[in-house]
Amino acid sequence: MKLEEIKPLLSDMRKNNVTKDKFTFTYNQVNFEVIVLIDCKPFELLFGVVGHNFSFILNLYPGFQLQNLPDYVFFKLCEILNLKPGKDTFTSFAFLKYMASKIPNQYSRVNIQPHEIIPYKVKDIPDAEKKYFCGWKMYREDSPYSAKNFEKTREILGESTFIFCKEHNISSCWTNEVEKRKDYTPPEII
Repeated sequence: MKLEEIKPLLSDMRKNNVTKDKFTFTYNQVNFEVIVLIDCKPFELLFGVVGHNFSFILNLYPGFQLQNLPDYVFFKLCEILNLKPGKDTFTSFAFLKYMASKIPNQYSRVNIQPHEIIPYKVKDIPDAEKKYFCGWKMYREDSPYSAKNFEKTREILGESTFIFCKEHNISSCWTNEVEKRKDYTPPEII
C-alpha cells in the first residue's frame, strides 16, 4: 500500500532536523502508539498496542510503499480488536488506511527516548535488558580500549549516530536501572 499520508509529517521532521516522532490512534476502542524512525533504510514504523504485550514493525520503502501486515500480525490484531477477519468485517488494508488517516501533518515536538524504542527491537539488539540510555563513553586515540555497542547504537539511536560514534570512537552506555537513566542527547552535543 502506498502511504502518501505520511509525506507532510516526514517533511516537517526533516525541516526540524529530527529522526524520530510518535503519534497515537484508537481503533475499535484499542489504543495504538506508532513511532516513526527515518534514520534507517528503509524507514520504520514501530506499532505498539497499548495495554497488550504486542508490537510489530512495518518498513516504509522509497515511494512511500508500506510493507503489508504479516499474517501473524493480522491475526493477532483480530484477536486483540475482537474482530473477525473478512472483507465485510476486518482487513489489514482497512486497518492501515485508518492508521494513515490519523498520521499528523506536523512533528509532535516530543523527544523520543531510547527506552521507548527498545521494546520494539528487543530481538535485534544485544543486552536488551539494559534499556535505559545513561550517557556516552569517549575513548582517546591513544587509549588501549575502543568503543563498543555499535549495533545497539545503530538499531536504537539511528544510522547517523552510529556513524558518528564509530568515526569518533564513542560508545553508547546503557543500564537496566531506571534511576541511572539520562535523557538522550546526541554525542556531538555533549
